[in-house]
Amino acid sequence: MDLSGYRSHGIINFMKTVDVSRLQRRLGSFLAEVERGETIEVSRRRKVIARIVPVAVENPAPWPDLAARVNALFPEGDVVPSASEILYRDRA
Repeated sequence: MDLSGYRSHGIINFMKTVDVSRLQRRLGSFLAEVERGETIEVSRRRKVIARIVPVAVENPAPWPDLAARVNALFPEGDVVPSASEILYRDRA
């Protein structure tokens, strides 16, 4: 395995480093590598100026089970009288 285009960041982690002109010429192939999970560092004059990383897949939080929360707070059932009933009586 040729590791000439990679830099070591620690013991095992290797990251591909490319210069700006090579990135411009082969952008599509480098973006395909990023889509596969690879991280690529971009350098100019042997100095790293950017890092292209794959987007982390975000799992949205599940909707809360409001019915279960209401049943836990009011095990006897509905609150009687309801807030709308109280307002109706007060405004009558």
